[in-house]
Amino acid sequence: MTSAPDDATTSMRANHRLWAGGAFVGPALLAFGLIRPDDGSAPFFVLLGLAAVGYLATLHQVANGLRPSGRTLIACAVLALVWRVPMLLAPPEPGADVRRYVWDARLVRAGLSPYSVVPADPAYAHLRTGESWPVNNPDVPSPYPPGAQLFFLLATTPSESAQAIKLAALLCDALLALVVWRALVASGANPGWLLAYLWSPLVSLEVARHGHLDVVGALCLAFAAFALARGRALTGSIGFALSVAVKPLPIVLLPLLWRRVSPRHAVAGAAVLVALYLPFGDRGRVPLGSMPDVIDRFRFNGPIFSGLAAVAGPATATAFALAAGLAVAIWARRRLSLAAPHAWAWPMAAALVCAPLVYPWYLVWLAPFLVAPQTMPLTIWTVSILGTYVTWQLVGMPWAVPAWALLVEYGALLVAALWLWRRDRLLRFHPGV
Repeated sequence: MTSAPDDATTSMRANHRLWAGGAFVGPALLAFGLIRPDDGSAPFFVLLGLAAVGYLATLHQVANGLRPSGRTLIACAVLALVWRVPMLLAPPEPGADVRRYVWDARLVRAGLSPYSVVPADPAYAHLRTGESWPVNNPDVPSPYPPGAQLFFLLATTPSESAQAIKLAALLCDALLALVVWRALVASGANPGWLLAYLWSPLVSLEVARHGHLDVVGALCLAFAAFALARGRALTGSIGFALSVAVKPLPIVLLPLLWRRVSPRHAVAGAAVLVALYLPFGDRGRVPLGSMPDVIDRFRFNGPIFSGLAAVAGPATATAFALAAGLAVAIWARRRLSLAAPHAWAWPMAAALVCAPLVYPWYLVWLAPFLVAPQTMPLTIWTVSILGTYVTWQLVGMPWAVPAWALLVEYGALLVAALWLWRRDRLLRFHPGV
C-alpha cells in the first residue's frame, strides 16, 4: 500500500512548481533590466514573452490551489525586488512621461500653474533641464490632476530628476504589494495570489522601468478598498478621494460606496478632494489642464471610443465610457461584497476598454485587484496589451496600434472573459461539474 504524501512533501512539490514559473519570470525580467531593450523591439518582446509564460503558468497553479509558505513568499518578493533594481536605474527615454512629471514639479515650485503653462512656450525655456526636457506633447498643458501634482512635488524634493520620481514610484510599488498581501490575509484568501502583483511583467515594466504615476493612484485605491472592507469608512473615503485626485478613473466605482459610507464620511472625502484642487483653481474654474484636449484629440488603442466618437462625437463617447464603468459597478454593488477584488477591477476595466487612450500603464490600476480566479481575463489583458508597444517601432507611420495587435490584445481578453462566463454558468447550474 502506498502512503499518502506528508505535509512537508506536499509543500516541497508546491514550491518546485512555483519556482518552475520563477525560472522563466526572474531571469527574463532581470535580463530585461540589464539589457534595456528599446520599447517595442524584438528583444523587448522576447524577454517579456518569456516572463509572461512563467507568470501565467504560476497563476494557473495558484488558481488550482498552490499555496506557498510564508518563507517562499518572502523569497518571491526578494526576487521581484532584484529584477526591479536594474529597471529603476535605467535612464528615461526622451519624451517619457516621467520627464513631464519633473517639468510639472518645476512649474509648481516656480509658483506657476501646470494647467496654464504650455511647455513649448519660449517664455518658460529657462525652466527646462536635462531631466525635464524634452517632454511629450509640449503644445498642451499638463493633464495630471492635483493629487498627481502633489506626488510630483514630494517625489522631487530630494532631487528634481526622473530617478527621484522612479524611486518614489518604486516605494509606492512596495507599499502596494504590502497592502495586497494584508488584504489577502485578512480575507482568508490564498496568499499565493500576491504573485499576481509581485511577478506581473506589466507592473515591473511600467513602475520600475518607466516610473508611471498610476501606481500611486492604485496604492490609494487598494488602501481604500482594504479599509472599507475592514469597516474603516473614514479612512477608506479619504483614500478613495486621494485616488480620484491622482486620476479620475476610480469615479466609476462610486456605486460600490453607496450606503456603505455614511454622509459624514463622504463629506470628509469630498473635503480632501476640494482641498487638493483649491490651490490650483483659477478664478473659480476647475483646473482641468489639457484633459479636454485629450478627449477631443488624442487616441491610442481605444477602438470602441474611436468608433463611437466618429459617429456621435467625443462627448457622447466619453459619456458611454463612464456609463459602462458605472453600470458594471452597480451590478457589483448588488452582487458582491467590498472584500471581493473583482468588484473593484471589472468596473474600471469596463471604463478603460471604452476610453480614448488605453496605454498599457493604465492597467496598473487593475493590478492590485487581480488576485482571484474571477479576474483572470483581466490578468491576461495585462499581458496581451504589451503588444501595443510595437507602435513605438513604427517609424514614419501614423501613431496607431496595428489591426493585428488590436486583434491579439482584445481577442485574448474577449475569449478569456467568455470562458470565465461559461465556466461560472456551468458551476451555477451544475455544481458537480
